[in-house]
Amino acid sequence: MKLFGFKNSRSNRVEWMLQELSLPYEFVKVDLLSGEHKTPDHVARHGHGLVPAFEDGDVRMIESAAACLYLADKHADKGLAPAASSPARARYFQLAIYAVSTLDETVVPLFFHTALFPPEKRQQSVVDAKLPVWEAAAQLLTRELGDSPYLLGKTFSAADVIVGYDIALAARTGLLASHPTLAAYAERITSREAFKKAYAS
Repeated sequence: MKLFGFKNSRSNRVEWMLQELSLPYEFVKVDLLSGEHKTPDHVARHGHGLVPAFEDGDVRMIESAAACLYLADKHADKGLAPAASSPARARYFQLAIYAVSTLDETVVPLFFHTALFPPEKRQQSVVDAKLPVWEAAAQLLTRELGDSPYLLGKTFSAADVIVGYDIALAARTGLLASHPTLAAYAERITSREAFKKAYAS
């Protein structure tokens, strides 16, 4: 398996999943800073010239959450996905899609415009637009967790990897200060060995 990516991007989501499953893979750095993601070779892998691009034999994938769900099902014996017949399966899919449809589109811009970009490139209008969405998302996720350690209860799953990418980023952005349940969840998931290995520079 090959993962074409760049650290501190959605590539981390797939690499974290690979580490949780203890699967052998090759990480191929695609340097976003030098524009390597826009070269013809990489655009052939990912039509938008973005990361990640994931290869598993004849399987080619460019969506990080989809790759995580695929890997969890392919390696079902590792227990990171509810069985197809389980009532938890619907909630599992919903959380995964919520992460990429709502959390990614909220947390990533907030990170860019409060922490990553130099001050002269930050847009307060983006922050003002995204913060209310984040607060609603934080309340929703707090309810989803309840008193459980993970999103599906006592068992860590691929949903925690997919949502956890955003929660870890939210922690770095200072968005969890008034959300103790999510802050504790962030501490729990980022202390996992697989997370540490995936996020190591």
